[in-house]
Amino acid sequence: MAKNYEAHVESNGANWYSVYCNEEFPFGVFGEGATIEEAERDFLAVFNEMRANYKVRTGNDVEATFTFVKDMSAVLQECKEFISFAYLSQLTGISKSMLSQYACGTRRPKPAQRERIVGGIHQIGQTCMQVGVC
Repeated sequence: MAKNYEAHVESNGANWYSVYCNEEFPFGVFGEGATIEEAERDFLAVFNEMRANYKVRTGNDVEATFTFVKDMSAVLQECKEFISFAYLSQLTGISKSMLSQYACGTRRPKPAQRERIVGGIHQIGQTCMQVGVC
């Protein structure tokens, strides 16, 4: 049975995403793309190709499944199309410039700040879901 691993999705802040796994496989595996979905597909394609090559070379198979986990840079890059950092700053109390640094990956938020950001995003989503149609 295949073991499940976490594959981490992050953004470089320039609308480019990368995916990596901290687990040590007998071969390298890394994915990238212009969208999160493209980076995840690339990661899986690279893994499957490297897995097949490894099996041909050694006769051993490496079975794995992956759960993709977005870091804060990927979350904020993905959300900035829909959410203004100025508004998210008002909700979270985290400055707009700090949110931008998190989105670019130049700084990483501490756990308490991550919770505030996620809470702010959820609050925006809940507000949007309450909009009625006249």
